[in-house]
Amino acid sequence: MIKDHLNKKEEDLAAEALRPRPVFLWIASVTATLAVMAYLFEDVVIGASGGGAMGYALLLTILVVLSIFFVFCYRMPSLGNRLLGYSVAFDKPTERKEKSSLQYTGSFQVETGLSEKRVASRRKQARHSRRKLAEVTRQMQAVESATSDQKKAD
Repeated sequence: MIKDHLNKKEEDLAAEALRPRPVFLWIASVTATLAVMAYLFEDVVIGASGGGAMGYALLLTILVVLSIFFVFCYRMPSLGNRLLGYSVAFDKPTERKEKSSLQYTGSFQVETGLSEKRVASRRKQARHSRRKLAEVTRQMQAVESATSDQKKAD
């Protein structure tokens, strides 16, 4: 029951994060209006000498690009909501990483703690099997030497 309640909250949060925000349309309309106003009052912005034409072009370009960007943020809710701080809902919880005993930078591949444990257990199993094999071999040699001693005695 608790898990269902938590899953429902996560789904609600994800749905809320994917909802487009109308604030981006308002900001886009304000920047577009400012761009139109700057275009209409070009002579006031540039001045009588015409020396600020480059600044005027830059101002107009920035306003139009900002307007397009905010419309894009409205149309792509994932981008817009990340700007508003809803990125937590998009990030998937990360798995706990295993601890590694060594960390190298560069292009060296590092064995993690888990792989070191596996190598150590394989080494231990191999040592155990070698000891077992040596013990069985000694027993076979003892039996063989005992039978050969009996044949020599006969």
